[in-house]
Amino acid sequence: MTSSRRASLLVVFAHPDDEIFHGGTLMYLSQRGVRVTLACATNGEAGKAHPSVGTVSDLGALRVEELRVSCGRLGIDPPVLLGFHDSARGERQRHDDPRALANVDMLEVEAAIRQVIEEVTPHVILTFDPHGSYYHPDHLAVQRATTAAFFASGAMGATAPERLFYATMLSDVFRGLAVKSRGRGIVDGLDADVFGTAPEMIAVSFDAAPFVRQKFLALAAHRSAFGVTEEMVSRPPSGARETLDAFRPLFEREVFVLGGTRVPTPRWPLNDFFDGIAAAELDVSNAQSIPSSNRRDS
Repeated sequence: MTSSRRASLLVVFAHPDDEIFHGGTLMYLSQRGVRVTLACATNGEAGKAHPSVGTVSDLGALRVEELRVSCGRLGIDPPVLLGFHDSARGERQRHDDPRALANVDMLEVEAAIRQVIEEVTPHVILTFDPHGSYYHPDHLAVQRATTAAFFASGAMGATAPERLFYATMLSDVFRGLAVKSRGRGIVDGLDADVFGTAPEMIAVSFDAAPFVRQKFLALAAHRSAFGVTEEMVSRPPSGARETLDAFRPLFEREVFVLGGTRVPTPRWPLNDFFDGIAAAELDVSNAQSIPSSNRRDS
């Protein structure tokens, strides 16, 4: 008979603020008693500080503190920092920094992730999709190393993670974001049919509408990235309203594809990450208090 223990989810992302887009799922699972651990590969120091925060002497330190605030607002544990350097992207990519994540040997990144897996023994791991959401080199590096770590962790035996999921975006949502943010967005020039995901590929779909305000508050924790404050979430001026409206379609539904599994899939789509994982103990007392759905027509 398989012994059970508290359900555990390990999320592996690249930068502070990557967590907000799927924060509804993280918050909901935490409320159900899941131990949610966020491993952040870099401190995000290669980003550009929003003018509203003024001069910043150590952007990485500021962004890490913002990440801690965001995790607190989402109700999950403080982040685990892997300590690699932010690579930036495009013309600003740091090709000459050997510790920039995109330049580090994948096996070293994988080893760092496997160490976290050994420490937190997650039932489920979540990371980026194979295109790294929008082809950021750090996202791609994290996706590749996390996938490798999941498969290599089979040597852990009974405590090996049982499922791997990739956070993704539906093609129609990706296309809509590209239109709204044309000329000033991270998805400019990217083909939605390549970088988005078709509905039939979705393994888990979560209705995050009840969590949108909390997700916006998590976004506001990252003021150095977005220039949004907690007050703006409640009473957004015109500029902030445009930013929040652009994010809303991403925030209201969170979707995931299945990257690997060591246990049978009891149904398709799955109800949630832990559907059919007998070894994961969940708090079902409030399982119906927050609506979730796998409907593909939502």
